[in-house]
Amino acid sequence: MRENFKKRFRDRIKGVYGSKSLVLVLFWNPLCQKLVNLSLIFLIFNGCIGIFRKAPDYPSIRISGLVSYSELESIKNVKWNHLSKGRDPKSVSAIVLHNSGKRKFSDFFRLSASNDFLFHVYVDSDGNILGDPNFLNHEWSAAPGIDLESIHIVYEGTQETLYNNRKQRGSLNQIISYLTEELDIPKSNYDVISKKGVFTHNQTKRRFGGFVDFSPCGSELALKQILSEIDGKFYEEDDWKDRFVTGWVLKKENKDILKETFKPTNGRGITKPEKIIFSKIEKDEKGFTPEEYRVKYTFRGKINPSCVVLHYTAISEYFKSLRTLEARNLTASIMIDNNGKAYQLVDVLEDRAAAATGTNDNCIQIEIVAKDTEELLKQPEQIQTVKDLVTELTTKYKIPLSNEKLEDLSGVFSHTQAKKKWGGSIFLNAKDFDPGEEYMEMILNSIGGKYYSEPEWKNRKSIDWAILYRNFQP
Repeated sequence: MRENFKKRFRDRIKGVYGSKSLVLVLFWNPLCQKLVNLSLIFLIFNGCIGIFRKAPDYPSIRISGLVSYSELESIKNVKWNHLSKGRDPKSVSAIVLHNSGKRKFSDFFRLSASNDFLFHVYVDSDGNILGDPNFLNHEWSAAPGIDLESIHIVYEGTQETLYNNRKQRGSLNQIISYLTEELDIPKSNYDVISKKGVFTHNQTKRRFGGFVDFSPCGSELALKQILSEIDGKFYEEDDWKDRFVTGWVLKKENKDILKETFKPTNGRGITKPEKIIFSKIEKDEKGFTPEEYRVKYTFRGKINPSCVVLHYTAISEYFKSLRTLEARNLTASIMIDNNGKAYQLVDVLEDRAAAATGTNDNCIQIEIVAKDTEELLKQPEQIQTVKDLVTELTTKYKIPLSNEKLEDLSGVFSHTQAKKKWGGSIFLNAKDFDPGEEYMEMILNSIGGKYYSEPEWKNRKSIDWAILYRNFQP
């Protein structure tokens, strides 16, 4: 049959292309077969064909020398078993690295458990390995957003102490090398978006949020050292996959990319605005915003306002603030100068602004010109305009004078609240900022509203915030 097939093939080639083509085919055929065979061998050895990969043997995967948490006398009174969730081992695709700082194991463990967190493995300064023997089957919360896919590993100390501790680093390297090979986890921190690789907690915070503070936890230098010693590949932050693309809780901006992609469609010198309808917003003799005070922006659709968000510009001068918005491809709805004059930046107030992630589709965004909260509180004319304008806006759009229910997108909120809920900022550190809760309390209470402190915000203690309301996190 094989010979008949060859004969038919040759006859077909000869009939279609002539006898010279038949000679070429006969000449090239053995060479092509060799190239195909070599290509297949290359693909197999480089693991490019999934069918040749060996599926992980999950029941056999054990960390050598691991001592179970349940056997440790130092934490026998700590309630921790209830914190885990069951998971399918097939979901595991990442390792997240944490460190304990100056805390020793028992203190670190107790603080973690008391704040509803826990980790799978702990390597102390002597290289001892403590942990959960069923780490593949248990999901522990330590980095919300990537917990289901992760094995959380804590090393005792800091990146500096780890660098000089060969015994501890040897245990850590052995664990990470073994798990990455057995579970087919990439030895790389390149693509945290896919949740496949070896990452520091710091990197997962930047992508997924769910952190208590932004102090380094896992240390990039430590991971760089570990990956180099287990034949992995370490990437600096600027080289992480899609690091400058929307979707990160802690944004990172590239000025060149922003400049290339900013193609304004509306605003100053491009489109004509509608007449101003609010008494507290400045207008020229024809009823429009003075042209030089407007912002160039990309039209992003319309909103039906149900909330107001207050910001400060972090810059003390109006036109510098305006240029900064444009340079970052952002816009607010209104900006209030330090002399108390307010200007509508967009063509129509219902044009969607881009100033506070999570709220832009629903809220009027007001930027207030000031370097910081302290400066805001020293500008009485500006304070009065903010009060009057918030009153006018909330009356027209029937918005509650309250900051309690951020997730309902109904009320008057600080950018601080929006950042703590949804992130999406290049400035994010879990501290009080933008425009400051002292300022918000003064504004709301002085116009007959109700100010709620952070513990009173709706569902503030839930896990669904970019910045969690906890005292500690591993």
